[in-house]
Amino acid sequence: MMGGVRKLLAACMVFASSSAMAAHVLDSSLRLTAEERYDDDFRLNDGGAGGQFMTKLSPRLGLEVKDPVSKGEAFYATDLLVRHGSGNATLDHRGGVDLSYALSRRLKVDVTGRIFRVTDPTSLPREGVARSLSPTLYGQARLSVSERLTRRWDIRANYGFEGAKVYEEGREPGFVHTPSIEAWYRSTRRLTLGLEYRYQGFVFGGDSSNAHGAFGALRYRLTRATTLTVRGGPVLYTSHEGESGWLPRAAVELAREGELLDLGLVVGHDLVGASGFTSALWADYASLVAGRRFTERLTANAAASFFRNGRAPGEGAFSLEGSPNVSQGYAVGGSVDYRLTRYVTLQGAVDRIAQVGEGDAAAGVNLARNVFAVRLLISAW
Repeated sequence: MMGGVRKLLAACMVFASSSAMAAHVLDSSLRLTAEERYDDDFRLNDGGAGGQFMTKLSPRLGLEVKDPVSKGEAFYATDLLVRHGSGNATLDHRGGVDLSYALSRRLKVDVTGRIFRVTDPTSLPREGVARSLSPTLYGQARLSVSERLTRRWDIRANYGFEGAKVYEEGREPGFVHTPSIEAWYRSTRRLTLGLEYRYQGFVFGGDSSNAHGAFGALRYRLTRATTLTVRGGPVLYTSHEGESGWLPRAAVELAREGELLDLGLVVGHDLVGASGFTSALWADYASLVAGRRFTERLTANAAASFFRNGRAPGEGAFSLEGSPNVSQGYAVGGSVDYRLTRYVTLQGAVDRIAQVGEGDAAAGVNLARNVFAVRLLISAW
């Protein structure tokens, strides 16, 4: 039955555009995650109710395309969550696309996009949006065009988009448009130096603000598997009322991809938008992810993150005393995966998510929760 559905999907796509797809290799996929969890769900705490057991089902349908000059994937997934104690059920939606296309040996176009419609804002990839108990629509997109000018020089033009809409009465949607241009010079086999100009246009309801930033960067290959990237420079922010102010941008990234150990570390301070609550925010952020492969079947993963943000350009940014307009939070978690067969993987996971801040506490929003989950990951094809 599964094989017949797969062939039918492929046949329909070929029939729809046989000439355009003739040189492409299409491959569809269907994955299902079945999860049983115990969750201290913050939406159940108002009446004094504690955590409860829940069942979560997440089917994911994907389509991959490959040919000599391009590769990409598109997917759509849903998350059905049924709470056994209260009997409530919610349905979330996720979708995304990744596409890389080589126009020539030197010129390449990359497109990525993600969209989420969730009832649980802590499940979003952007921390800090989850200051509300209401459903949220959130999306990200990025278009990059890169050109190798010479053996040492690369140039890249980017456009980024981010949007958030919190479904509360009177709450306006927020957007940020981010065009930028970068130039990279390979100084040595290990060291690459870069310059970047970035513009940010923030929109929140009828208000708009903007920011200009100029940055220097370096990328250094510490080992064959480990790369360090550092960026920094000033940002000039102008609010919708015409007031201007400076803030620094700084970011450090460490990435390692090895046969047995993967590691990623990101720390920084920047100006961000599309939180769903205001046009622009300063943000401190840090995240650490690690993956360890013990055998072909057994792997372990761990992650930790922290964020802190407030009103732009820098209200309360460098004060440790706290502020009603500053929010902060963290998340830590870990999982162990054991591959039972080629198509079935068993996973156990523990997560702790918390967010604090005087403004959130005053509003009665409690976003602390603990999740203990056992998952069965099934690749139908």
